[in-house]
Amino acid sequence: MTLEAYKKMRIEYTRLFNKLKSENIKQKDFKEQANINSNTLNKLLHNENVTLEIICRICDYFRCMPDEIMEFIPDSDYEDKRKQKE
Repeated sequence: MTLEAYKKMRIEYTRLFNKLKSENIKQKDFKEQANINSNTLNKLLHNENVTLEIICRICDYFRCMPDEIMEFIPDSDYEDKRKQKE
């Protein structure tokens, strides 16, 4: 996949916030215990870009893999483009 293709993908952190809710963890406690700041938490809430270091901290906190806290959403014509390449 090219860099341009990645630029057209969205990343959603809905899984992260569902995990917090299911484990009854308050965002404030999560932020402190995972060592992330308020700006970063706000970025996650709005599905904005965060660093790989932040993803690693969150995964360490939950002892999970990245796909358990985030999801890549390709642009709407991703499958058509993939088929054209074949």
